[in-house]
Amino acid sequence: MGSREIGGSRELFTKSAYFDAATKRDTSLAPKSMPATSVPGQLSSTATTPTERGTEKEKEEKTGAVNDRGREKPETTQQATENSQALKAPDGVGERKKKKKKRLRVNNNSMAEEKTSNIPEREDFQVFEKKLREFNFYHGFLPREDLSSTLHNPGDYLIRVSEVAENEQKLTREVILSLIPVTVESKNEEDKNRPRNVVIKRVSNMLFCETTRTFESINDLIQFYTKNTGACSQGTFQLKTPILQQPWEFMHSDVQVGKVLGEGAFGKVCAGQLKLKDGTNVEVAIKMTKVSAFLSKAKIKEMMNEARFIRNFNHKNVVRLYGVAHDEQPLYILLELVKGGSLLDHLKKAKEKGAAVSVLEKIRHCSGAGKGIEYLHQNHCIHRDIAARNCLLSENVVKITDFGLSRTGPSYKIKGSCKLPVKWLAPETLSTFMFSYATDVYSWGITCYEVFADGVEPFDGVSNAVVKSNVLSSKFLEMPSTTPEAIKKFLNTFIFVDASRRSQMGMAVAEFERMAVMCENGQLEMGGGAKQKLMKVFKKRHEKQSKGD
Repeated sequence: MGSREIGGSRELFTKSAYFDAATKRDTSLAPKSMPATSVPGQLSSTATTPTERGTEKEKEEKTGAVNDRGREKPETTQQATENSQALKAPDGVGERKKKKKKRLRVNNNSMAEEKTSNIPEREDFQVFEKKLREFNFYHGFLPREDLSSTLHNPGDYLIRVSEVAENEQKLTREVILSLIPVTVESKNEEDKNRPRNVVIKRVSNMLFCETTRTFESINDLIQFYTKNTGACSQGTFQLKTPILQQPWEFMHSDVQVGKVLGEGAFGKVCAGQLKLKDGTNVEVAIKMTKVSAFLSKAKIKEMMNEARFIRNFNHKNVVRLYGVAHDEQPLYILLELVKGGSLLDHLKKAKEKGAAVSVLEKIRHCSGAGKGIEYLHQNHCIHRDIAARNCLLSENVVKITDFGLSRTGPSYKIKGSCKLPVKWLAPETLSTFMFSYATDVYSWGITCYEVFADGVEPFDGVSNAVVKSNVLSSKFLEMPSTTPEAIKKFLNTFIFVDASRRSQMGMAVAEFERMAVMCENGQLEMGGGAKQKLMKVFKKRHEKQSKGD
């Protein structure tokens, strides 16, 4: 792990390009809906809380996703209310509790004093969790965002766990029965196949999801509702089809964790082995969180968002995702192990050794990154954090990685404050906070600068405020003098321009492929700086030959 000076502030960052981009992004972009302590529309050198609000939050509230404490909302008034510490017991429990209290000579027979809880506390939950793993429809810490792609038909169901951080010291875990109802009291067609989340509660070691029925075990509860119906939000449910683990879901027991590759404030990346579904073992990079209880739910959501974007991707210029192990914590994101390190480190190390990467290799690196981005755009993904630090090298093949900021295209507008790499941002992002395929192309152009500058940071030594002012005034980055003239001209004409005139990624890739062929055949005119260096080399050789004669 190292550190660097960025915009007047010093931040820790990891050398592993797999690791959480939040530890590497170097500045904050403050949209107009900033807290009172920030100046709207201006850049801040102080990082703000990485959260994006607005329509996503409104959507959650509209669909009953989470309440203001971050808990899963109960589906009906017949279910237990999660926020109350004193919970009315189901019918039939009262008499048993009164007898128990009498035997123990308890003075107060009030139901409110009887212990009620979500599924057991952290230490007790580990025992309970082993029982849950016995079910092949247990999906661990699967977030609700994945339910729509997992549950499809009436009667589909699975069990998962949700963890709520009350504060830094206290965690509450809930076991959720996620399902598609069999009947829905709504005229809205979208409501019919919308997943419902029924919270399973516990009172005196009895489990229930309706206050009128209790069960001694999860298995008893499941068996009952496979034969009978229960109430859920706007309808009734019956458990017909258990949804088994998906091809991308693994257990922690399938993973062997090896040495640490990179580490930061929020997590680390380790090398390891993964046992695939067919029994074969592959080398993987294991990305995992190491955060406080308070941040764990947010980090799980962010990491699962990254995994959701790339789990169906299959391209040689995009890092492959094998899957996720989320049956327990910490969550594991299981990625293809790329042993060549980041493109940024490769460029810097080569320069330090006095063996800078050749022009042909640099063109191919830019082209490879472009091919990966083109594939992402074809699959409706805006990466939003294209940079040399987020490109890995595998036998000289560039692979795009780190999808923590990625969103579904063709466009996305940030609704609140979040930490972003200002020097890589397109002018339209700086002015309107809008991301698109075109903004990825602009960031790719900045990455080309990093490549031809041998890893030097763009706008090196210039403050973020000045960078923003210059870019918005169309004073774009100038490529290094050693850059071939044809590449300079292409970037200045088709990349470092307004979005309306900017090239699509496919066109840029085709042009760089053409220039790579020209370079290989000695037909590509090099930049003035490169010419001068070659002339010096030739001059020295000539002088040595003259002395020898």
